[in-house]
Amino acid sequence: MTARESPATALDAAIERVVGDLAVLHHDHLSGLLPPERAALAAAHRDLATAEGAVAYHRNALMRLSSGSYPVDAPLLDRLRRTVHDLAQATAARDRLQEGVAAALEEVRDAAPAAAPADEELTPRDFAALLSLAGGGTMREHLLTHRVSVRTVQGRLIELPAFQRLEAHGLVTRDTSRALTVGQPVTLTDTGRTALLGTRRSPITAPVPARPAGAWPTPARHH
Repeated sequence: MTARESPATALDAAIERVVGDLAVLHHDHLSGLLPPERAALAAAHRDLATAEGAVAYHRNALMRLSSGSYPVDAPLLDRLRRTVHDLAQATAARDRLQEGVAAALEEVRDAAPAAAPADEELTPRDFAALLSLAGGGTMREHLLTHRVSVRTVQGRLIELPAFQRLEAHGLVTRDTSRALTVGQPVTLTDTGRTALLGTRRSPITAPVPARPAGAWPTPARHH
């Protein structure tokens, strides 16, 4: 179940501010692409959405029973009592799950890396992958095997863990408005371009060796 197929929850907006589009979050969860904290959040949000559906079901049943379409008698009053009880239980379960989603969202916030990571947080292979993606790339899911891969515009395969580290650090981004099976274009972020420029160090100029004692002075240059 994706976020777009399930009922909206009270925390949807807060989640999307942290992780982006909820449909993409759930798709990546099913594809096994998420780190543990985000996977826990996706699972908790899925359960909360189901609980919201139960609340909506019992609320609609109560509205239908009290709409005036049924005669007010003992059987109706009994059905009303049962429906109110079921609605109260569904609401209590929804509230417990909502607390769990809020806690999972905090875990994701706590696990988020700094926007501009220090060089030592990424390996040389990560920076090599970043350099390869400077011209762009594509993340794509195979239709048959459902394996996800990232390739540069030159066709070089980027290791998925390396790409995920770059993405987690905010160095690369992908167009999640496109389906993975079609291919999501990958580009460097401003932070990624800055980090890449920081790896291109100027060569250190070797110091001029000291002249040994007693050596003839260097002749003065005439301009």
